[in-house]
This record gives sequence, structure tokens and C-alpha cells, in this order.
Amino acid sequence: MPNKMPRTSATPERILVSTQPGQCAALLAITPASLRIALASLLLLTGAGCSQQPVSSEQSCEQLFATRYQLTAATRDGQFAQIKGYYGLRSSRLDALLASQAISPEQQRLWLQRLAANDIAASAIEQRNLPASARNGLDNPAFQAQLNACRNNQIRQLLSDPAALDQLRNASAVADDYSHWARALGLYPLLKPLYRKGIAQWQAEAATTTAPQDSARWLNYQPVATDTSMLPTKFTFDALGLPQVDAEQLQALFARHAPLINVEQASPADRIGQPRFNRQGERQFSPVPVIYQHTGWSRIDGRWHLQLIYQMWFRERPKSNPLDMLGGDLDGLIWRVTLDNQGAAMLYDSIHPCGCWHSFFVPQSSALRFSQARDEESRPHRLVAVDASKPATLWLSAREHALVWVDQRTSASVPIIYQQAALDQLRQLDHGQGTKSLYQPDGLISGTERLERWVLWPSGVHAPGSMRQWGRHATAFIGRAHFDDPLLLERYFNAAP
Repeated sequence: MPNKMPRTSATPERILVSTQPGQCAALLAITPASLRIALASLLLLTGAGCSQQPVSSEQSCEQLFATRYQLTAATRDGQFAQIKGYYGLRSSRLDALLASQAISPEQQRLWLQRLAANDIAASAIEQRNLPASARNGLDNPAFQAQLNACRNNQIRQLLSDPAALDQLRNASAVADDYSHWARALGLYPLLKPLYRKGIAQWQAEAATTTAPQDSARWLNYQPVATDTSMLPTKFTFDALGLPQVDAEQLQALFARHAPLINVEQASPADRIGQPRFNRQGERQFSPVPVIYQHTGWSRIDGRWHLQLIYQMWFRERPKSNPLDMLGGDLDGLIWRVTLDNQGAAMLYDSIHPCGCWHSFFVPQSSALRFSQARDEESRPHRLVAVDASKPATLWLSAREHALVWVDQRTSASVPIIYQQAALDQLRQLDHGQGTKSLYQPDGLISGTERLERWVLWPSGVHAPGSMRQWGRHATAFIGRAHFDDPLLLERYFNAAP
């Protein structure tokens, strides 16, 4: 195993398997040769006649996690990256950046806890999405207790070994979602000018857009009225510098900034809804409107900012003809609100769930100023006259669901009320026989391919146009950029002097 934890001269760790009432506490000696037999024995333990036995070594912990990894291969969750050589820990682009900030013992412990929490959350989803007949005892409390004990033991060893912790810092880096071979094979340098020309044309069209007129052709969506009395008066910051709020405060912030959404109507495909599965596990689309929520953090000019992420879905982007490059199954919009330290919006940006069409909207009261590096792919950006402490109104075009305007007008039509739900729900949707993720292990949504992939694949973006999972949104066809990169906004904005 790369980056194995070093052995010490101390007595080897003994890991107690805690069990639920009716089960025994057992200690198992597991070696690579006896792994399958011992694991099967562990999962079949009941409360009768058990005795304590010598237990797992570091190597057996590796094998236990390897077994779990193999059993859940079909339901692998792509939101976090496995850290090669370290069991029970997963990383994100945020966590990879925080690695360099984890200096003090408190910061190091918090950082390792974040990596562990990623794995615990993802593995629980992977287990739950397996058919019951394929779990092979993975959900047995005794087995889970041993995994947790192994993970905690590894963390303790890392905290006591600076050299090993430095190795983990390097290993926690997350690979980008670009294909190096595609860029080489596709003669990317020769096609770059064509991509740049297309992007410049899109940006020019965006700059000439004018405010739409409210009329009966616009369908108006509004969130459920929610109490915002628990809004934080100021943020607290954890040991790594990230702004923190409790659950009630976060709910109030999401309610405060939940957008009003006006969608131009041309067909049933212009109605917000939700992806779901039928009892046979086939994907369908429900017309019940739901906006999915998620949080993130961004660093701008050395300061961390909390982000609120809202995602909506449409049944499809209808094709205008069989050769329509952009049409296909499922479409949507992701709207992100970056907050200042008083909980007001300092920046808005949006993409489609394919990672395409990244645009910025800057409140006139914001302290940020657009400042793009010369070689960066251009991004449409517009100053918007909004009260940054109140929700924005989004105006989306029919068919392509492009975000054409942002203001704070309230439509005269009777609103349709949308529900708000955690984005993580899409990683474990019910289908009558259990649960299933909307996403494949590579983070893509099956069946959402677009014909544009045959033109844009030399950019290196994996499956251009396909809808994808949070953490897998490559946003640039020129250069490299990811929507969840905590330094992305800093590439385009800085605080006004």
C-alpha cells in the first residue's frame, strides 16, 4: 500500500468491535489469507457463546476497507475522491486546499475529521444503494464498528507522525475532470481559437440582453414561506477559517436568499420538477417543483466566504431538430450565492448542470470587482441592481433555460410554490425496491448525452453537455476550471481598494 502507516515498537493496537444488544463483542485476527472466512464469521456473529480473540492488525484494516470498496463498486459515489493509500478517508477540492492550512494540532484534527466524514457519508450512501441481497452484511453494526475503529486508529497515528501527515496532504489532491490524452489526440491547440470565438460570441450576446417584460407567458415560482428570525448576526469561524452557522441559521439563510424564478413557457419541458425512479429503477421526471440546496466555501483575497447553492431541474432541453447539438434529456440551472460576513450576497454565479454557461452577476453594493487574467476563458458578468440582503429574481428562457436576466421584480401572476430539499437526496433516490443514485460512479447522469460531445471532446472535458454531480463540473473549454474549486472566484474577482 502506498504511504502505509509506519509501525512502532509499541504494543500493536487492539480494536474492539462494539455491538448492539443481542450481539457479542468480538476480537478477530484477520490476515489477508483468511480475510473472506473471518469477515463472513464477523458478519454472522450473534449473542451466543462468543469469546474474545486477538484482533486486527493495520494490514487487516486495509483489507476490511478493500472488501467494502469491492462490494460497493457498482454503487460508487463520485462526489468525493478516494485517497490512495489511506482507507476510510476521502477528499474534495476544498479539503485538498485546506491541507496546507492544517498546521496546529486542532487544525490537523479538524481536517482529518473532514476527510473521515466524507468517507462515512459516501460509504453510507453506497451501502444503502446496494440491493439488500448484495450487501453481504456490510450494514452489520459489528462490521461498521470495526471500520470506524480502524479509521480512528489511523487518524491517531497520523496525528502523531508529521511525516506521514505530510504524505497525506500530498495524496489528498483531487484530480481534475479533464482528459490529457483527449487534448493531445484532439489537437487542442489548433482548436482553441475556434472555442474562443464561440465563447466570445456567447458573451457578446449576453451583454446585449435587456430586461424581459413580465406577461402571461412567464411561469412564476416562489419558495415556501419560511421563518428567517434565526438569521445569524455574524458568522463564527472554525479552526480552519471556514465560516460556520448552526442548522437553524443555515435554514434561515437558505430561506432569505431562495430565488424567485420566472420561466418562459413554450412546452411542458419549461416546468421545474424533480428526477425520480419508478419501481423498476427507471428514471422518470415528476412535475412537482423542488429546488435542491447545498453549501460550499470560497476564498477571495485570503478570506473565506460561505456559499449557498440552489439547483433546479427541467425534464429536458427539447431538440429543435434531430441534429440539435445541445438538446437532450434533463436540463437545469445551478444558482450560487456567495455571502459576505453579514450574510448578504456579495456575488452570484450560475452554470447549467453540465458545467456549461458559467456567468457572474455582481450586486452593485458588492466590494468585488471583476479582474480576469489574460489567458482565462472569458465569462459573462453583469452588475445587477439588487438589494443584496433579499432574494434575487431569475428570468429563464424557454427551451434552453438560459439565465437571461437577474433583478428583484415580483411577477403579477399567481406563483407556483416550490419545495426545498438537500442536494444529497439525489445520491439516494427511492425506487420502491430500495434506493439508487441519480449519478453514475463517474459523476455523470446516464442518458443525458448531447451531440456536442463529438465537437467539444478535444477540450478534454469528459462527456461535454452531459448532466453531472456536484464536484464534477468542469467549467472551461479553454484552460481548466471547476465550479467547486474554492479558488475559482479569486481568479476573476478581487476586493475593491
